[in-house]
Amino acid sequence: MPQEVQGFGVDYMILGEGEITLPMFVEALERGEPQGHFTTTEKPDVTITPIPRYELLEMDAYDNMSVQFSRGCPFQCEFCDIIVLYGRKPRTKSPEQFLAELQRLYDLGWRRSVFLVDDNFIGNKRNVKLLLKELKTWMIDRSYPFFLNTEASVDLAQDEELMELMSECNFNAVFLGIETPDTDSLAVTKKFQNTRDPLIESVQKIMRYGLRVTAGFIIGFDGEKAGAGERVIKFVEETPIALAMFSMLQALPDTALWHRLKKEGRLLDEGANINQTTLMNFVPSRPIEAIAQEYIQAFWELYDPQRYLDRTYRQFLLMGEPQHKTSLRRPSWVVIRAMLTIFWRQGIMRKTRWSFWVYLVHMMIAKPRNWQHYLSICALGEHFLEYRQLVRSQIEAQLAAYLELKASQPEPDALESDQVKAIDQKTVAA
Repeated sequence: MPQEVQGFGVDYMILGEGEITLPMFVEALERGEPQGHFTTTEKPDVTITPIPRYELLEMDAYDNMSVQFSRGCPFQCEFCDIIVLYGRKPRTKSPEQFLAELQRLYDLGWRRSVFLVDDNFIGNKRNVKLLLKELKTWMIDRSYPFFLNTEASVDLAQDEELMELMSECNFNAVFLGIETPDTDSLAVTKKFQNTRDPLIESVQKIMRYGLRVTAGFIIGFDGEKAGAGERVIKFVEETPIALAMFSMLQALPDTALWHRLKKEGRLLDEGANINQTTLMNFVPSRPIEAIAQEYIQAFWELYDPQRYLDRTYRQFLLMGEPQHKTSLRRPSWVVIRAMLTIFWRQGIMRKTRWSFWVYLVHMMIAKPRNWQHYLSICALGEHFLEYRQLVRSQIEAQLAAYLELKASQPEPDALESDQVKAIDQKTVAA
C-alpha cells in the first residue's frame, strides 16, 4: 500500500522485490541523491539472492531463524495477496544455494528451529523434492542441528513421498491455510485445493508424519451461513489443531476479492488492516454484527486454558515422533526460567493444574521425543490467554460504535437497504 506512506512525505520509495530495487536504492545513496522512487514489476530470479547477513543479528534474542527457498504460489485464492505480490509461478533457489544459507547459520552456532518463510513451500513439488533429498544428506552429516517448519497448502497430504522426505529432514511443523470447513465458502473464494479430499483426514494424515499442524481460519466469506464460528470450533477440536489462527475476512489491496468488492460498491476502505482486532473492511453478505459476535465467541472458546491444553495434548498424541535425535544446545537460563514459569502458571495457579501434570507425564512416557515440543506449545497458550481478552474488548467496542451510529441514523426512503448498510459502515470506518 505505497499510497499510504507517500502521504507522509517519505524521501525514498522502494517497491518490488529487493534483488532488483535495493541495488537501485544503494546506488542512489552512493550518488548522494536525497530522494528517489525505485520500482519494478519484474519478478527476479531468486538464484541471485545473496546469503543474509545473519552474523549481524543478536541471535540469542530470537526463537528461530528465517530462511527462504521459494516465492509464489500456483493457486488462485480470491482473498490472497501472495499471488499478487509474487506471482503464480513459484520461483525457487538452487539446493546448493539454500544449503549454503543453512551452513552459515550452522557455522554461527545456531542449533534451534529454522522457519522456511515460503508462503507455500510445496508450490513447486519437483524442485522441493530435489532440495529435500540433498537436505537430508546435509542434516545427517551434521547430526540434525535444526528442527524445520514452514507453510504449505493442504494438498501436501496427497503426497506421501513429500511428507516422508520432510520428516526425514527434521521438519516438525507446518502451517496450513484451512480457512473454513464450509465447502461452499471454499468454492466461492476459489480455494479449490481444499475441497478435493476430506479436510479432517488430510490434516490428521499430515500430523502422523510428525508435522504439527498450525492452521489459519477466516469468518465472513460471501454466502456464509449462520454458525460459521461454531463450525470452526468443531473442526479445530476434531482434528485436533492446538494453534488455530482465526480472523475476520479482510479485502487486501489488488487481490481478486478487493477488485470484485470495489466493482460491486461494497468496499469500505481501499486499504486493509489484517489485525485480528479489526472489523471487516467491506459490506459482507450477512449482518456484520452476527459475524462479529460469532468471531468473538469462537476466539474466546478456542483459547480457553483448559480447552487449549486438552487440544494440545490430543494433537501430540496423534502426531508421529521425530525420526532423529537433534543436536540441540543445552537449555539456557532463559529457557529454564520460561519452563518454571509455565509449571507455576499452568501446573499450580490455574484450573488446568491437574490435567497439566497428568498430560505432561504421559507425554514423556508415550512420546519421549515430543515432550519438549509439546511443552513449548503449552507455553504459547500464555499469549493467547491474554490476547483473547484484547480481541473481545476491541471488537466489542468497534461493534458497539457501529450499532450506536446505525441506531442514530434514519434510513433514507430513496436508498436500498444494502446501500444504507454501506453508508453506515463507511461512517464507522472513517
